[in-house]
This record gives sequence, C-alpha cells and structure tokens, in this order.
Amino acid sequence: MSPPDPIIVIGAGVLGLSVAHTLQTRHPSTPLLIIATELPTDPQSHYTPDYASPWAGAHYRPIPATTPQLASERTLALSTATTMQRLASTHHPSTTGLALLPAIEYLERPGPGELALRTGDTYASPTDNFRILATSELPPDVQWGCAYDTYCVNTPLYLRWLLRECQKRGARVLRHRLPNAKAAFGAAEKLGFPGARTVVNCSGRNFDGDAKVGIIRGQTVLVRREFDKTVTRQCGDGSWSFLIPRPGGGGTIVGGTKEVGDWEGEVRVETRERLLRRARECFPEFAHGLGAEEVVRDVVGRRPWREGGLRIESEDVGGGKTVVHGYGAGGRGFELSWGVAEHVVGLVEEGGRLKASL
Repeated sequence: MSPPDPIIVIGAGVLGLSVAHTLQTRHPSTPLLIIATELPTDPQSHYTPDYASPWAGAHYRPIPATTPQLASERTLALSTATTMQRLASTHHPSTTGLALLPAIEYLERPGPGELALRTGDTYASPTDNFRILATSELPPDVQWGCAYDTYCVNTPLYLRWLLRECQKRGARVLRHRLPNAKAAFGAAEKLGFPGARTVVNCSGRNFDGDAKVGIIRGQTVLVRREFDKTVTRQCGDGSWSFLIPRPGGGGTIVGGTKEVGDWEGEVRVETRERLLRRARECFPEFAHGLGAEEVVRDVVGRRPWREGGLRIESEDVGGGKTVVHGYGAGGRGFELSWGVAEHVVGLVEEGGRLKASL
C-alpha cells in the first residue's frame, strides 16, 4: 500500500490549526505541513494586526439564528462548543488557556431573536443552564438580560497549545509568505515535501482575489485583573461593551470596536479611554476591583471577514491538485473553529471534489 499523500495547511490562526489538529486526529499517518507568515510561538510583541487570532478576546457569545447564514453558523458554533467544553474539562487552563465560565448579557435594545428566548432553551449548548434574568436583576436602562455557562479563551496560550499538539503528532512548520494558495504546492516541493495534491487555505487574507473578503478593525484593552465571568452589554446607541477573561492568568479583555474597512494598525488612545470609561459605567463591580485599571497592553487586530459568510468549498486548480478553502469567519473564528474544521476535513477526505459552500 502506497503512503498517503501529504496535506498542506495555510495559516496558523485558529482555523488553520484546528483543521490541522482534526486532520491529524482522523489521519495520524498523513504527512502534514503548516505554512504561515506568523506563528503563535513568536513573541507577542512581534504579532502584527494582520495575525488576527491572538488579538481576539475570545469567548462564546451565541447569536440568534435569524438568517440562513446565522443558522448555518449556529450549527458550527454548537459543534465547536462541544469540543471546547471537552478540552476545558480535561486540561488545566494554564495548559490550554481554556476555561468554562459563567456569562451574563445585558441588552438595552433586544431584538426579536432575544425576546423569543425562554429559560431552559439551548443557547450556548444543550447543558448551558440558560435562563432569562428577572427585571430585578437588570441594571438601569437594560431591557433584557440572560445568564448561561460558556467558555473563554486565552488566545495566545490556546494557539501555542494547538501548534505544539500538531508538532508533537509530526506536523512540520514552514514560515513563508505566499502570494496565493496555489503557490503552496511549489513551496512544499522546495522544502522537500513532495507529492501534495491538496492545500487547505485558512489564510484568512484576500490573496486569491475573493471580492467578498474585507477586514474589520477591532481595538480592545487587556487589563491585569482576571474577572470571574464574561459580561456583554449592548448600549442604547448601538455600541457594545464587554469583559472577556483570559484564563490561566491572562487578565481580562475590555472591549471593543468593530470598524469595517478600517486598516489602521496603530492604537487610538481616545478609543482606549472610551473603552475603559464605558466599562466603568457598565460594569462597576469589575471596575472597582484591584487591577481593573492596570493596562497590560492595547490590542489591535484586523479580522478578515467575508460578505455572505464563510467560504468552505473545494477548488480544482488543475494538474490533479485541489485547494480546499476555509476562511472568512470575521470575529467568530474561535467559536466556529472546530465546526469549520469538521467540514473542511470532510472535503479533504472526499478528495477535494465536492463543491459545498456554507
């Protein structure tokens, strides 16, 4: 029996590493090469805004499935939650950066999706203990609130753990900037990794001419204090304020902004001050705690997103070679990651011939 063809994965963000991990779990004898411009093992001071995954919060805050796209993403999110819960319950946060934590949401202008929810519904997962908050539990101006169990991620720690797991299973890593996905085949040949017929494109960037791809600038603040829950508040003016702990001693992310098409990579000091001021107003129980105002770093990331949702499909690039695409999650990369990986690996297993978009 001939050995299996090697697989190339482009990207060392959360989608690329989740795909690589899933491939190795299902096919441990398949040679795997990860090609990426930046790696989670780089010093955090060297991360650029284009390496979006380490800059994420990240927590799992469900979004009601009010459109076909959101319904599809909900399926991916629920699948991901199952894996995240298993990892969080079997590994210490100091190892993976994952922890199960309580979550609170406050909405000043709830939509029909939220108003339709009832205590006991499945929100973040079937075992999330979801309940609607009583009026007496709501802060002033808040019209709707809920509590549930979710997970939070210390993103740099989690990404480093994922990469280590892949390398322990034999994955090779090449730091290289590719001009397009198809160029990965040639790069692998030069590295002495011949015979690959499948590339998985989790680059997140629009280097293959997808006109639907754009970026969303996000700015947050990492403070020293690690809160005991994640809290999100929708304000009356349409802005959002949130607290996302980074388990394993990583502090808490205070956020945040969502600036579509804004490529500014530098920190805006006025934005930092506004985020901290809003957090003091929205979450006084956090703001009065030790370390809540001690800023560790400002966080700016360019999150790649795709109009109409993720691209998960196979592309025949000629010569018997296939590129399987898996990108465009925007700010939902972590909460959709394992669900996306299952679909992407499914396409790889079918030889890259199946055309299936989500």
